[in-house]
Amino acid sequence: MADLSRYLPLSRRPDADESGVTADRRAETAEVLIALAAVLRSIDGEAWTAATARPGWQVAEVASELVEDFGRSRTRRALDAAGRIARGGEARRLAELTRLPGPVEAADRIALRAGEVRDRAKPTNVVELDDAVVAALLIGDAVGAVVPISPRASGAVALRRAAAAPTEIRAVIAGHRLRATDAGWEFGHGPALVDTAAGLLRFLTGIGTVAPHRPRPDEAGAVD
Repeated sequence: MADLSRYLPLSRRPDADESGVTADRRAETAEVLIALAAVLRSIDGEAWTAATARPGWQVAEVASELVEDFGRSRTRRALDAAGRIARGGEARRLAELTRLPGPVEAADRIALRAGEVRDRAKPTNVVELDDAVVAALLIGDAVGAVVPISPRASGAVALRRAAAAPTEIRAVIAGHRLRATDAGWEFGHGPALVDTAAGLLRFLTGIGTVAPHRPRPDEAGAVD
């Protein structure tokens, strides 16, 4: 089973030639956005207003926020987030959000963004990929669809989230390796905690509350 750190600059492996290692996430981000757009094109008005695991947020609002955030710099994101906390947090964000009229327009905007990301000269870092993956999980779960997320994409976001996890999540994963049973990646040190890639992402992003578990003897990849 591959250690994801082989593919990332955050690797703790011994010094070696890292000329082939890149933090550019253009391809992965475009793939997730295209897959999410396809799911949005397949849903109806009822699914567009379905509740997501983000309290108070519907599919429409998650998709609209993803579109609205396209092109914002990391600094702008941080300033906006700090301002929302000062002015009322999630409720304020919902009040300020420009909601798209329907899933087809959202799909069109997201697909357009996918093409821009794929074709632009400027690299895409993991922050934009993180946005796409979180939206894909929230929307897919809410409408009963699976938005495909590649092992490279899921692993990169999982590693980012684990590195910056809040205290309650860090308390669970500290001193363990995290292993995706269906994606061929793992990272960390210590006894393994396992789940599917999507399950690990739900826990690490706070979308879900089901923590990864120690592998059972009959579970795939159970041997440490």
